[in-house]
Amino acid sequence: MDIAISELKPRELKIEFLNASAAKVNAVRRTLLSDVPKLAIEDVEFHLGPIRDEASGKDYDSSTSMFDEAVALRLGLLPIPTDLGQFRKKSECTCGGAGCPHCQVMFSIDRKGPCTVYARDITPLGDASLAILEPEVPIVRLGARQALLAYATATVGTAREHAKWQVAHAVGVSPRPHIKIAKKSGCTDACLKRAAASCPVDILAYDAGKVTVTDETKCILCWACEKSCEHGSIKVEPDEEKFLFKFQTDGSLTAREALRFALKDLKRRFEELREAVQAIP
Repeated sequence: MDIAISELKPRELKIEFLNASAAKVNAVRRTLLSDVPKLAIEDVEFHLGPIRDEASGKDYDSSTSMFDEAVALRLGLLPIPTDLGQFRKKSECTCGGAGCPHCQVMFSIDRKGPCTVYARDITPLGDASLAILEPEVPIVRLGARQALLAYATATVGTAREHAKWQVAHAVGVSPRPHIKIAKKSGCTDACLKRAAASCPVDILAYDAGKVTVTDETKCILCWACEKSCEHGSIKVEPDEEKFLFKFQTDGSLTAREALRFALKDLKRRFEELREAVQAIP
């Protein structure tokens, strides 16, 4: 199986799998969705009771317009930059799961209303490079005399455990389409023009009795053009050994890092399966 990169951005990747099968490409898709690890806030400890502002001498109520569970859920969905060379799951850490700088990150929140608490108000304790990647995401609105004081702990996990650890999103895969155009006997210019106009993604152009394809990779395999030409002048065929593949990440890992981890993880699991099968007497 070979890979050809079509478009590479920090958070987006478009590639083409060559000499592949649907099963292999789907294994990559499922691994990207479920098994790529990242940091996400797992535990949130909210301060209970009144909160005094030392500067003004005012007392605030430790409450918000939302339940603490809802605030914690929003915190868990925020993307945190993750270096997989530095962080690992607690179950795989040398600390034995007790918690250390290699398996968890601490954050603090200290805001007093009236105001809106944003992701930028969630401050990492220690390494500033671990700040939330989308600082303008609103978390909760605080009214007058309301305050939010909390400490949050981020750990490494995968989407198999919870969707907040999902790195890759909008993972799409489709066979590479091939559009063949050959004017058949009895096919009129009106027929070809109608077939070109039926394409929902506008990749067929009609000019002077001919239909040309502007970008074959954008075909969505709806076969609308083929159905519109009753004489069979247009044929759309999916390639069973070439697949177009694209996905985005939330920024916690780059698209390249996510794909590299997915491929390495698949290789490791297949090696373990091969060894297990060979060990069968």
